[in-house]
Amino acid sequence: KKAGQNFKGLCPFHTEKTPSFIVSPSKQIFHCFGCGKGGNLFTFIMEYEKLSFIEALRRAADFAGIPLPEEDLQTQIKERTYFEKLYQINEIAAKFFEENLFKKENRNWLQYFKKRGLSEKTIRKFQLGYAPDAKTALLDVLKKNSVDLAEAEKLGLINRSYYSESFIDKFRHRVMFHFHNLSGIIILFGARHLRDEQQPKYLNSPESPIYKKGSILYGLYQAINRIREEDYVILVEGYFDLLQLVEHGQTNVVASSGTALTDYQARLLGRYTQKVLLLYDGDAAGRKAALRNGYILEKNGLNAYIAVLPADEDPDSFLSKNDLKELEPYLKSQLTPIEFEINSFFEENPKPSLQAKNQFVMQLLENLLELNDPLKTGLYLPLISDLLQINEALLIEQYRKLEKRRRRWSKKEEPEAEITPGKGDRFHRGQYLAEAGVVYLLLNGDEKVRNYLVSQLSYDMFETPSFIEVYEAIVTELEERGIVDAKSVMLQFEEAVDVQAALSALDLMEFNDPFKFARDCIFQLKKWSLEKKAQEFQELIRSDHESQDAVAHYTMELMRVRKEINVLIKTHRQGDVEF
Repeated sequence: KKAGQNFKGLCPFHTEKTPSFIVSPSKQIFHCFGCGKGGNLFTFIMEYEKLSFIEALRRAADFAGIPLPEEDLQTQIKERTYFEKLYQINEIAAKFFEENLFKKENRNWLQYFKKRGLSEKTIRKFQLGYAPDAKTALLDVLKKNSVDLAEAEKLGLINRSYYSESFIDKFRHRVMFHFHNLSGIIILFGARHLRDEQQPKYLNSPESPIYKKGSILYGLYQAINRIREEDYVILVEGYFDLLQLVEHGQTNVVASSGTALTDYQARLLGRYTQKVLLLYDGDAAGRKAALRNGYILEKNGLNAYIAVLPADEDPDSFLSKNDLKELEPYLKSQLTPIEFEINSFFEENPKPSLQAKNQFVMQLLENLLELNDPLKTGLYLPLISDLLQINEALLIEQYRKLEKRRRRWSKKEEPEAEITPGKGDRFHRGQYLAEAGVVYLLLNGDEKVRNYLVSQLSYDMFETPSFIEVYEAIVTELEERGIVDAKSVMLQFEEAVDVQAALSALDLMEFNDPFKFARDCIFQLKKWSLEKKAQEFQELIRSDHESQDAVAHYTMELMRVRKEINVLIKTHRQGDVEF
């Protein structure tokens, strides 16, 4: 039955009289508060029908009418068999490191964690470990377990000795941090050195067949459920920042591990929440990193907020002296990246010169351009106007100038090969003609047709650079003058032979129903745009072997896009139009 935004019913996994099984359509997850089972569509199929992940994937794909070529599934099965071998090697190493930490002779290193304020519960939850100060301690264990040493070398657990061809352990006399993928499998080790000598303080596993740099976040696996429940995540820099927060009861936390956030990691967080609170070091370097990563998150469609700690504190140091209650005011003092950047500017320049202020405004507008999000731009421009006491109309005008300049430069950098009516396959030819059609009607159609097209079109529906430029010129005319002067627009494109030829050809045609022609063009552009997305998700399903969760996510996105295509086709056939 409907229960608010969710659905509630009796759990299919255990006997109960009072419904405790919740399904969230918006988050695409289920959870039973009775037996604790939860997950996504594929987890449900695997649990309920007792199928493997590949079988569940096939079942869901068949139900949704999505073709998954059998050879792709067989390839995935073979690759997963190889990956299972590598996972097992990492599991042997992880068990070795963890067991070593709790040995009597290594109690000093267990105390190292406890002195940092961590309980044994937290230590075991994150499988913290210790690599002994011996050249072949792990190597001997790997040999004992008949591990292929060449594969262990690929995983970065052992190296060739500098002095001979024999293997030695890579991690020695270091405390160990284990990174899990989204299925809970260890794919990466981080290590901190325990001596003050000429050694890297932190050392990580290299890239391998099961790990790519910038593809995972420390602690994400442990935090997923809590992030979903809280509907936001706290992003910190270091291992101990995260561990201290967890120790104090704040468990919706992940760490970037001192590296710059990647677009992939940002999108990864976006699978579970749209809100990210950055809690970085309070010093200049930490503030700079928070701002940079805040914009990366915003660029990838998330809502980023920055919490500012005192200059001499980080989450670890703060919580080693205080409790979570004393941290709460800092967590609540959330600033968007734009607000944070403006505050920082005035802290550094209490009385800025006109030149400094002008340069700063241009920098803010450039940052907005990078977001490529019209809605956020519309929200941020009035905010910038208010905080900097600058006329909003002037800001908008300057932003549009930068936007046009950016598009011109990006087009200059693109390869010269353009899609034209005789080139490429039927898809490209049809796309080209539909683009030409909407541009022609924007220039020559009546107000009803033009209003319909403007309400339906967006820049990402175009593939041909020259038509993007014409569309941009038309939009500018409408925004500035409220009308379109076809001659004025086309004067700007006298030398664009392909545009002139296409529009001249359309000029010779007779349109009995221009509105129907407009609908047909929009239908084709939307359909091809969605099919392009579907193709991208199919490629990701074939190529992303990081985890079942990743494949499941892409498959669900593919199903969503396929559904959109079916709805689009059905609506077009019925002739339903909103204008």
